[in-house]
Amino acid sequence: MDAILEKHRQRQFQKEHQGPVPCHDSTEVRDAAPTEVKDANSVTVIVNEKSYTMGKTPPIQPNISINSGISGDQRTACVSGVQEGIPMGARSSDILCDDIFGVSPIRVQKSGNLEGMHVRKNSLRDNWDDEHGYYKYHLGEVLDGHYRITAGSGKGVFSTVVQAKDLKAGENDPEVAIKIICNEKERYKSGKREVSVLEKLSSADREDKRHCVRFISSFMYRDHLCLVLESLHMNLREVIKKFGRDIGLKLTAVRTYSKQLFIALKHLKDCSILHCDIKPDNILVNGSRNMLKLCDFGSALPAGINDITPILVSRFYRAPEIILGLPYDHSLDMWSVGCCLYELYTGKILFPGGTNNGMLWLHMELKGPFPKKMLRKGAFTTQHFDQGLNFHATDENLVKKAVNKVCMNVKPSGVGPKISSFPGEDPKMLSRFKDLLEKIFVLDPQKRLTVSQALSHPFITALRCLIPGRSMGGRKCALLAELPGGRYHIRQYLS
Repeated sequence: MDAILEKHRQRQFQKEHQGPVPCHDSTEVRDAAPTEVKDANSVTVIVNEKSYTMGKTPPIQPNISINSGISGDQRTACVSGVQEGIPMGARSSDILCDDIFGVSPIRVQKSGNLEGMHVRKNSLRDNWDDEHGYYKYHLGEVLDGHYRITAGSGKGVFSTVVQAKDLKAGENDPEVAIKIICNEKERYKSGKREVSVLEKLSSADREDKRHCVRFISSFMYRDHLCLVLESLHMNLREVIKKFGRDIGLKLTAVRTYSKQLFIALKHLKDCSILHCDIKPDNILVNGSRNMLKLCDFGSALPAGINDITPILVSRFYRAPEIILGLPYDHSLDMWSVGCCLYELYTGKILFPGGTNNGMLWLHMELKGPFPKKMLRKGAFTTQHFDQGLNFHATDENLVKKAVNKVCMNVKPSGVGPKISSFPGEDPKMLSRFKDLLEKIFVLDPQKRLTVSQALSHPFITALRCLIPGRSMGGRKCALLAELPGGRYHIRQYLS
């Protein structure tokens, strides 16, 4: 009898102290049976399963307990600013603000069963990562003891980038960018390779004149490899959208960017490094937009013999030798730079293929059929060409156009017709720009323009300007050639 009364008193106590949580800020809560979860570290988590329709983050709920040997008054509530730096699309709408670390909330993905509470089996310390291994930072958080996060800069495929103030630096010193690599074994290895590449590039460019992003240091923070880099203003994709959407930038600006990109390629070649992912997103500019730098060396490889893969480089900027499965070298980065230069001037993507098969067709539309000698050596040629080396369309859009019958007879358009002249542009400079692109977009990588040839191309070395003409006592137009060290000499006078 005493046991029955004791059980009755326990039930009454539970009803009094574990009632439904009142709604706050349009938050709907439905009661469900409690679930007990135990992980490998003997941490018991008891959760009253509930379904939330979130308006704002709910307050700490007394009917959710985490028994980890820490008393209630020792636990720290969720810090203000959690997930403020995470892009809206990546945030969880269901947040349970009861974090024992006082840093990151425990996500509630669904109502019901074990998926409601994420307590990883390896260790509770991993609760500062999301389910994909990205670090869930918050504004104002201090990394490595002296980098205070001031803003988020974006989220890549395998990393998150934040802006931070170095508390050990001077008050007027610029902020830095910190690339936080995902907490995953292969991503860590990739991050360490990127650190090695950045260290090699930086050590060979002490004066910081080679237009590759400056590497400062690296450190580990909560099992995440973090790369500290100089902070720049925006990437070229953003520049094109803001200043040249669908029409592109002025040719003088394209010329300036072209020269700096070729200097960066020359630096990569001198250091025997292939970037392998050059595109507008991976090219940063400063606040004045008169200087750019290559960034994101996460895909970089040492020059030489590398694995053949058809997915190296982002597809729109992928050279044909990659798609066909040929050996590759620095010429693949030159092709990617050519795609970027075209996009800078026109505001449009040159090769918007939906598949590798579609990309090859666009390449042939521009430059004609591939040399058969090149096709015979390709490891993936049979995926796109038949035994007679005739193109076989597998891309859905190409199949609809029935391109198989006409592809070998297609007349290449060349780059010229795709580039229009705009009022105020120097026609001779535009002609040189077209010639530069024609020589970059050579299908055979062995015959493609080299970086040394690019730096000596008339589009880069020659420009028109006004100089004082002593004999005429006024101003006279002259064609100047640029010499090393920023000096010029007169090549010829122009009428």
